[in-house]
Parts: sequence; C-alpha cells; structure tokens
Amino acid sequence: MTETRTTEQPPARQGVLPPHHTKRVMKGNSAAAVAAKLCRVSLVTAYPITPQTSIIEEITSMIDHGEFDATSVNMESEHSVFAALKGASLVGERVFTATSGQGLLYAHEVLHAIAHMRLPIVACNVGRPSFPWNIWADQTDSISQRDTGWVQYYCESSQEVLDTIIQSYKLAEKLQLPVMVVLDAFYLSHTSENVFLPDQSLVDAFLPPAENAGNRIDTNHPRAFGGLVGPNTYDDYNRLFWEDMNRVDEGTNVIGREFGEHFGRHYGAVEAVNIHQNTKKILVAMATITTTVREVLDNYPDIGLLKIRLFKPFPKISILEAIKPAGEDCAIITIDRNFTGDSEGALMQEMKRALYGNTGKVFGVYAGLGGRDVSVETIEKIINLDVDSPQTDEVTWIK
Repeated sequence: MTETRTTEQPPARQGVLPPHHTKRVMKGNSAAAVAAKLCRVSLVTAYPITPQTSIIEEITSMIDHGEFDATSVNMESEHSVFAALKGASLVGERVFTATSGQGLLYAHEVLHAIAHMRLPIVACNVGRPSFPWNIWADQTDSISQRDTGWVQYYCESSQEVLDTIIQSYKLAEKLQLPVMVVLDAFYLSHTSENVFLPDQSLVDAFLPPAENAGNRIDTNHPRAFGGLVGPNTYDDYNRLFWEDMNRVDEGTNVIGREFGEHFGRHYGAVEAVNIHQNTKKILVAMATITTTVREVLDNYPDIGLLKIRLFKPFPKISILEAIKPAGEDCAIITIDRNFTGDSEGALMQEMKRALYGNTGKVFGVYAGLGGRDVSVETIEKIINLDVDSPQTDEVTWIK
C-alpha cells in the first residue's frame, strides 16, 4: 500500500493532506476499525453479520499483530455483545462494537439499558434492512432504534466515519451518553476512497483518557446498579437525561470546531450548501445520498442542500439557523432511505416537527431503499417535482 505523509502546515482545505496525517486508500469499514484503535479502545465485542463483519475482522487482525492493544471477544449473539460492553463500561473501560440489521434489532433491550445507565459506549452500525431479507444500504435498522436514547450520527464518507468515531468518544464521555455511528452498507462500508489518517499523537491530544464520571463501579464505594426505582426517582433521572440530550446539538458543533482546529476538517450537526435568499428548494439528505446531491447542485443554482449529520437528537436549533437565509416560499424536500411502516419517512417526520409553525412547504421522498441506486438522474427527478401543483403528493416514491 502506498502512503504519503506530511508534517508541514499546508492550508486546511479539501484534498490537501493536513499535518501529521498519512494518506491511505481505505474502505469505510477499515476506517471504523482504525478509528477504534486510534481512540485506544480496550475491549471490542462482536458477533459476525454482513456487511459489518470486516470491521471486527480488521480489529482482530490488528490485535493479533500487536498493532492494537485491546481484547476482542466473540460473543454468541448481539444481545450478549452489548451486555458485555455494558459491564466493561461500568468498570471504566473504553469499549467499541459494530453491527448491522437484525443484529442491532436483537440488541434493542440492552440499548435502552446502556443509554439509561448513562454509559459512554460508541457502536458502529452498517445500515441495512431486516425484512424482506436484504444486506444492501438502508437506514431502517438504526432509525428504528431512535427512541432508545442513543445519539446517532450518519456518515457521508470513509473520512467522516473515522473522524466521527473519534468525535463520538469525546461527546459520549463529556455527556455520558452512548453514540451510534452509522454508515451505508456497501456504498460506504465496502467502497475504497482516499482517507487522511491522523497520527496517534494527534488523536491522543484531542481525546485524552476518560475520567471517572462518578457513575462507575468502585469497590471502595459499593453501590447497586440497575435496580428498581420509584416514580419520583425515575422522573428525576429522566429529566437529567433530557437535559443532557438537549446539549448534544450544540455539543456536536463545539466538538466539531475543536476537531477542525486539531485535524483541519470541520464538522457540525448539519451542513448547509447553496442556501440563500433565492433558493427555491432545499433537499434534505443523510449519508451517501448527500454526495450525489452535491454533484447535481452546480447545475441548479436555486437548489440548496441541507445535510443532516446528527439525526438523534434531531438538531432543530442548527437546522433553523442553517435554513434561515432562505425565503418563506422555499420548499423543503426530504429524502428518506428508510421505511418504518408509516406514510412518511423518519427524516420527513423529524423535519416537520422541527419546522412546526413555519409557513414553508415540506415534501417527502422515499429513495434508495434496500440499496437501490440513487443516481444523478434520481436527484434530478426529485429537484423537478412540481411542488406548486395540487396534484403533487406530500410523500412520493422515486425510482
């Protein structure tokens, strides 16, 4: 493998290798595995499931070759995978896993426990459907877990996978909340692209060892965990959880700016592209579909893009700020790569909730479910929807 390195200080712009980085060609799954190593994770548990399996295979290989100082344990199910991480996190370990589809659904019960025990676990989900049986790109598996209390980020590139996992540990350990980092199956997990791989010293400076937040097992101060609580305690406990979830939107932006200062790549809860007073339509997208939308925008100066990186909790404040330059007659079209059994996709539901009280039109499009390709032509079909016609449905399926 050819590598290019630099220690000079070039401009921090796209395509220019930042200082203290190595340029590599990597798949999204490889980027996730390397990110876990860079974050100095000490325990990885997993159960194989396509298309996640190569993440754990690469982690195990690095451990076997002495490149990754961690323990990897193969469990008998995803339920056990997350239960084991829960126990390890309770004693202060920095832990990681990866899963997909039915594996994530099987762990549903434990996801609730991890979130409400306030454990800073980071997990990577390679998004795919559950049924009808399918292993290609879809976000229904992770979005079906949006009410478990986990923060959710959706990644557009392999670079973003690596960078988001690093930032996720920072956020998780600051707010004591678990984080799920999601990437599209195959389009991202098994496609190779250039990735700027930071030196370990750079990551160590950004992500120091986790501090004891006071909610961990301490043999010198014995306590019970996970016991029955009364109504008043339960209410107070969830109010504190709610307060910290309300800090995630701004926390994501703050950590993203700090990450940019260290690594030369800036991130936020959302990204606004080509949104101005003359924008007629805004396409709202997540993950790899965003890249295709970018390719089209040069030919449509009156079309904007709102990329949703933080999906849960939904970043209402950042969204309202991002679309503020657009006029009230600007139509918003959400693109959902998920079907949760409702008439509207999850992204459309969340956008309508965030925009409640605004006078603009909101339309929803289902596209790319189960791995169906979302091409430039598909995006142009979406752009050309006649949103002013009374015959145009509020929700449309696009092929």
